[in-house]
Amino acid sequence: MVAACGGNAASDDSSSPATPVSLRQSDMLVLEVQPIQVCDDTGFICAQVEFFEAITDKIWSQANIDVEFLPLNQLNDSTYLTTDEDEFLDLSFSGNPGDFGRHPDSTEDSGPINLWFVDVIETTTGLIQYGNAWIGLNGILISDDILDFNNGLGRIDVIAHELGHNLGLRHSTFGAGPAENLMSSGLDRTVPESIDDIFPDGDGLSTLTSEQIEVARTSRFLTDAEADESLPAIAAADAIPQEAPPILLASTSPTPIAVPDASPSLLTWLLVLPLGQKVYSRINR
Repeated sequence: MVAACGGNAASDDSSSPATPVSLRQSDMLVLEVQPIQVCDDTGFICAQVEFFEAITDKIWSQANIDVEFLPLNQLNDSTYLTTDEDEFLDLSFSGNPGDFGRHPDSTEDSGPINLWFVDVIETTTGLIQYGNAWIGLNGILISDDILDFNNGLGRIDVIAHELGHNLGLRHSTFGAGPAENLMSSGLDRTVPESIDDIFPDGDGLSTLTSEQIEVARTSRFLTDAEADESLPAIAAADAIPQEAPPILLASTSPTPIAVPDASPSLLTWLLVLPLGQKVYSRINR
């Protein structure tokens, strides 16, 4: 099922919201996103690209999920600059792995999430649609319209919202519905104007309930955070406390090795020879 997210969505009934929960840093999960910029056949006329990365990261940090955007791919196909639901289906699931700019490791329900930036998302109503996403499956559409929202400030929570759909969340379940909830539908949701409005700061917007966090964290799109490999490895010698006295064992004492002195050079003998003759002469006087 695809979730259409725009300014014209109908209001959904919702269950009572729960309080977002804090998780330990050791529980961090990673969500990789493969962004794809759609261009015309020549590759010169392209959809605009804006990740709103800091916003998306802050929103999903409530669930200890780190969103990582991979290097941008480009799809040169004029057909998809204006995309309807059938074309979105083709982009997401047709062809072979890696087609349409998709990440080669992506599948329908695992691997990096593929996110296409297009000019326009077509709707049967003709009204503005900011994003589309498959619920529990791989694929997101983002239109240029998100950048024109609110006099150019942008509808900055859309990518985070659509990722929630891919992670199995809907407009009407697990506490969605209130204006401050990330997953509430377009007409119901209050859009933050800056990162300072996002929970736990400012107006406390774009919240996730404990139920939403629990559901999202079970998704196969998430992987465990890897250990920080930027830190230098600890050698065996470095692991020994410096104040510890050295331990000498008889069985491991090194055996002295005789190193022969270097023989005097020819120049040395030539210099020493006259001196020796003078000493010999003095002794025999």
